[in-house]
Amino acid sequence: MKKTINLFLLIFVSLALISCGGNSDSTLEDTSSASVIFEQIEDSEKSYSLEDFIAIGYKKGKSVKEDKLMDGMINAYWGFWKVPYKDWSGKDMIDYELRFYNSHADAIDIGESSADLRTGDNAQIRKKSTSDPKAVHPIGADWPELLKEARECQGDGGHHTGACIIPKYADYKIFGNVIILGQGADLEESHKNINLIVDGLKGVITE
Repeated sequence: MKKTINLFLLIFVSLALISCGGNSDSTLEDTSSASVIFEQIEDSEKSYSLEDFIAIGYKKGKSVKEDKLMDGMINAYWGFWKVPYKDWSGKDMIDYELRFYNSHADAIDIGESSADLRTGDNAQIRKKSTSDPKAVHPIGADWPELLKEARECQGDGGHHTGACIIPKYADYKIFGNVIILGQGADLEESHKNINLIVDGLKGVITE
């Protein structure tokens, strides 16, 4: 009788341990797949300029002439910055578009709508609207500057495929008086890249 009871207890304990082990693995998976924490609008005590970005390694590739700027915008640039990681292809230089305003309030009130139109799956990145029912992103851009730099190509043929109408920037961040559009194939990647350059501005060291 004792042997029967002991065998029953051994089976019960074994099943309990297996059950606990399964729960532990599940919890680990949920934690490891957590999304990037991202704050789209963040004020700052400092008013930023291009020089602040250059100081942390940002390379200016193109600037917009004063008479081509949108109303309320004081400067705009396209360039790239080296992030502390490499993607599947070995690339560690990420494209960023920077739009500067006189204040954080101006960046929100004047610039947020346009930044929203330039980013994401439904970005408006054509020079002109098209009525072609098969066209992707058929609506013309609200601002023609830095438009080529906001697009990527698809297919093995690069620019020769004629398919360079893929949005480069999945999202943006309003940080103080600057709007940062960050390259990324999806929101998580774009948010990660924007967070990294903002951390650089804040002096946060990222390994």
